[in-house]
Amino acid sequence: MNRNLFRINNGILTIASGNEEVANFDFEGRILFYTKNGVMHRRSSDNSLFKLGWDNDVRSVTPLEKDEASAIYDRCYQLARNFPADTLSDEEKAILEKISTRNPEWLEQDAAAITSLYAIKPIMPPDQASAVYLELSSGTKWNRCTISSSYAGRTVETKDSAQFMEHVEKVKNQLGEGLKAKKGIFLGDPGALDVDQKELLPILDKLKADFGLPLFSAFDMFSTPKRKNMIHYMDIKNHGLDRIFVFIQSGSYKVIKLFNDKINVNETLNLINNLKDHGISVSLVILAGMGGKKYDSDHVEGTANVISQMMLENGDMIFLSPIVEEDDPEYQKIVERESIGSMSPEEKVQQMDRLTKAIKESYLDMNGKDLAIPIIKYDLREAFF
Repeated sequence: MNRNLFRINNGILTIASGNEEVANFDFEGRILFYTKNGVMHRRSSDNSLFKLGWDNDVRSVTPLEKDEASAIYDRCYQLARNFPADTLSDEEKAILEKISTRNPEWLEQDAAAITSLYAIKPIMPPDQASAVYLELSSGTKWNRCTISSSYAGRTVETKDSAQFMEHVEKVKNQLGEGLKAKKGIFLGDPGALDVDQKELLPILDKLKADFGLPLFSAFDMFSTPKRKNMIHYMDIKNHGLDRIFVFIQSGSYKVIKLFNDKINVNETLNLINNLKDHGISVSLVILAGMGGKKYDSDHVEGTANVISQMMLENGDMIFLSPIVEEDDPEYQKIVERESIGSMSPEEKVQQMDRLTKAIKESYLDMNGKDLAIPIIKYDLREAFF
């Protein structure tokens, strides 16, 4: 039966028109998602709109043209303006009234204001789409990986405590009531944890106290392990950091040496186990298709072997994503020079299936028990801010 729906949950307003259209907003009126006839669209903070779906078991992430996105935004606001408010509470009416005043032009202006708060367009790790991104550092010391290729040519810059707290206040003020839709804090960029402990720990304390949300960050695999030790990890955990994202990409010595020769697989393994020793949860990101057809078996077997030696437990996660070669010209140069042979999207999906199977089997063989954490198929093209 077709019916209208108005629901508020965890800082998000959902409006549905019959069974065909659903729009999700934060309390400031920013469009978050739009679904029509089962096809989902996600809006990013820079006002881009992406259609998400599956094509023959291959994840599809399609950016829409500006005019098409604007038409969908206008439709979302029409749903809000046309919704019958007579059955709503005063609080619900106030939220709906604010959203009904918004339009695509306001969205564009708000997006420009938000993106102006960051030196570099942030990259959000898997499952952090609903987190507040706070920029303690920008850039990375090592740009030789697909994850960090967008930082190429940018020097590393780090805010001091006063600059960072000013940045935090600007982000909070711009997000406004939209903060109620946020589920965590992501401290970026990849070098954020390189900051001297005397400055980093009070920052972690302040963020935990001000927001009261889970706190996440990521490692710069080139620099952070060289700057932090076990005592540092213990302090970081005690001061509120809940989980760290580690883009290990591959566990194959051959693949890592070929593409990221400044990173050592054994150092990565020791890093993960040191983090686990001090109670910090980890999210590992593996790239399917890295090393192409030539190193297919090395990539799968090496990755499964390394993960089997990690002290993973409930709260940890493994994300598998197809590598996006077109976003990394340097990677493509190596592929051509070494005659590696890139995988098709379908072959990458098949490799994700084999990685999943190999990781589980290798972990069971090594530890005598099943891997107790999820292995999640993802697509880095969804890591938009």
